[in-house]
Order: sequence, then structure tokens, then C-alpha cells
Amino acid sequence: MNILVTGARGFVGRNLCAQLNNIKNGKARCYGDLRIDEVFEYDLDSTSEQLDVWCQKAGFVFNLAGVNRPKDNEEFMKGNFGFAGTLLDTLKKHHNTCPVMLSSSAQASLTGRFGNSEYGRSKKAGEDLFLQYGKDTGAKVLVYRFPNLYGKWCRPNYNSAVATFCNNIANDLPIQVNDPRVELELLYIDDLVDEMIHALKGEEYRCEFEGLDVHPLVDGRYCYCPVTHKVTLGEIVDLLHQFAEMPKTLMIPEIPADSFAKRLYSTYLSYLPKEKAI
Repeated sequence: MNILVTGARGFVGRNLCAQLNNIKNGKARCYGDLRIDEVFEYDLDSTSEQLDVWCQKAGFVFNLAGVNRPKDNEEFMKGNFGFAGTLLDTLKKHHNTCPVMLSSSAQASLTGRFGNSEYGRSKKAGEDLFLQYGKDTGAKVLVYRFPNLYGKWCRPNYNSAVATFCNNIANDLPIQVNDPRVELELLYIDDLVDEMIHALKGEEYRCEFEGLDVHPLVDGRYCYCPVTHKVTLGEIVDLLHQFAEMPKTLMIPEIPADSFAKRLYSTYLSYLPKEKAI
């Protein structure tokens, strides 16, 4: 199977492509008989000619391309809706009805604090476009609304508080926490990639959304990753300070297997400078 990944150099795309290539090269054998022939990595420097060829050859498409920190709000719709249309039109051109996945956001719910989100509106427009495409063509469509993401290779001082806290504490830089009681729903990148590989195999988790709440449903319009953690900013910062103090105190905080603490510790280690990692 040939896989097309758009937004391949972004945080999610980079992690997904790494695992897809591991599967292709026989380095990841935990997904049974899944076989990958080629991974087409589309990003900003790719050409329209490449997109055309890859849309013709693809057996599955992960659309991770998007805009989340533009200089002008108008770029939200262009990046999150406009490119989605180009991608789907190119697949239609080649009569390719392979499964297509869309990375959306919790902000697309347009509820609560997201009610006036330009980013959310652009993501919701992309969702509607993909869902209509599925009805029109019969193609399988998988729309994921991601909560807050974190993990290795996530850019600090951009749009992830966890990445910023990990980077700054690992490098002895100051952090700012306005309200430690604020709770985040967090999705670890390795859990997300694992879910996306299962989606590739036709084993995705389906749901409907009521606001931000996930309601699992076998034939739901949307998809979701079942492994997330709800943690306050204060809890995140306290754990990170404990990790940072370990070389001095020789005290190891409780890090149960398959816990948020374990995932956060792995993330923290990825931001340590070389001299501290020795």
C-alpha cells in the first residue's frame, strides 16, 4: 500500500512518517501483516505535480496539513479549508476513492471558549467538506478532533504549553503559569500515531461529539483516540520540576507504567540538552 501524508514535516506528520517508514522497512513489527510500499511525504516545498502523482498512487491519505498560527486570520480558511479542497479535487480527478483521514481540532466544536474561534471555524469547514466528499464518492472518511497534543519533536513557544514547559524547565529557562488550576485534555503523540496506524488497518475508534464530549459509537461520523489524560497545569509543572531535580535529590517520583507521568517524563527527556542527558 502507498501512503500519502500531507503536512509531513509538522509535529504529527514527522512522528507518523517515522513510524510508517519503520513499518515499511521492517523495523516495527507490532502491527501484524500490515505492508507499506511507499510513504509520500507532502509539505510546503512539495510541488503540485508531486501531489497529482501521489494522489493517483495513494491507497490511504493522512491529511495533516493545516495552519494554526497565521499572521492574518484569513489564512486559517485558506490553509485549513482551501488545501483540503485541492487535495480532494485531485483525488476525484484520478477517481481515487481510497480512505482519507483529516486532522481536525477540538476547537471545531465551536462551543464554550471555542465559540468565536476563527481557527475552529476553518477546521469545521474542512470537516464538512470531507464528510460531504465521503457521501459524494463513497470513500471512507476518518475525521479526528484532536485535543492538546504533546510529545517528542513538538515545537516549544508555539501552541503547546507542555512543549514550552518541558523545553524551558529542561534548559533552566523561566516559565509562566497564569492559573495552575486550568485543566487540559492531553493526547500523547505515540498514542495518536498508534491510533492512526490502526485506522490505516481499518480498526479506528468511531464516535459522535456533544460539544467537547466524546460519545463512542460504532458507526459514528467522527473518530477519536481512546487514550487521553486530563491534567491541570499545576500538576504538569510540579512533575516537571521533580524530573529536573532528580540528579540533585536522587529522588525518583512515582512513574507508573502506562501513566501520564511516564509519557511526560519521556517527553521531558527529549528536550534535555546533551550535557544534561549524559
